Amino acid sequence: MSEFEIIAPADAILLQIAPPLLQVLDREDIAIGGGAALAARWRHRRSTDVDLTVPRSVFEREAERIAVLLREAAVMDVQHGRGWMTGACADGEFSISTTAPLLPSPAESADHEGRFRLALQRTAEILGRKLRLRMYNNGDFVSRDFYDICTAHERDPSALDRALSTLTEDMRREIAQEIGSLGQHASRMGRPLTGVHRPEWLDDLADRTGRLVMSRFAIGPEAAGGDGSGGSKSDHPT
Repeated sequence: MSEFEIIAPADAILLQIAPPLLQVLDREDIAIGGGAALAARWRHRRSTDVDLTVPRSVFEREAERIAVLLREAAVMDVQHGRGWMTGACADGEFSISTTAPLLPSPAESADHEGRFRLALQRTAEILGRKLRLRMYNNGDFVSRDFYDICTAHERDPSALDRALSTLTEDMRREIAQEIGSLGQHASRMGRPLTGVHRPEWLDDLADRTGRLVMSRFAIGPEAAGGDGSGGSKSDHPT
């Protein structure tokens, strides 16, 4: 288990939403996922939103109260439905999801962020959600996800391999073809990529990402024994 700092501007979003959430929820019921968690581990780009996960039973019991407390904390445009909540802070947006994990959780404790000691979702789970839920299920293709996949290959290939294991070969082929069709537009999909550590990747981001999606195993089957928790055997970011 390691401790990480959520970096700007996501840190300001967390600072605004965590105190009201912790009035209602146990710390153990909240996990930080998405780009904010990856950027905390890798420092590879700026993340301008915060994605949280909460158990469905807890969320459904407390959603109305959470929404009231967030509005009292000056969070704007708070909306929620069955299993989800979104809102906007001065520094960016946040979301709460109750989607069950795609991958089994290892027995050891998860990493956490230092200010509120909230758990960070494991890298493999974050990447799996980007690939299986956002890209394949929802058809939502954004440059920050492509960049995260490329960085995972550099920083934690075992986690990328576990994430790819949530997809069949046909699913991976469909995703890779869709990414490839974006060409030079791949680096401009969704919110702008800023603070990137490898700007040279941006010109061929579509080809680079598509190859990785189709390349399972990312580190070769004989080496894919990592736990996907954010630690690479060859290049640990911490």
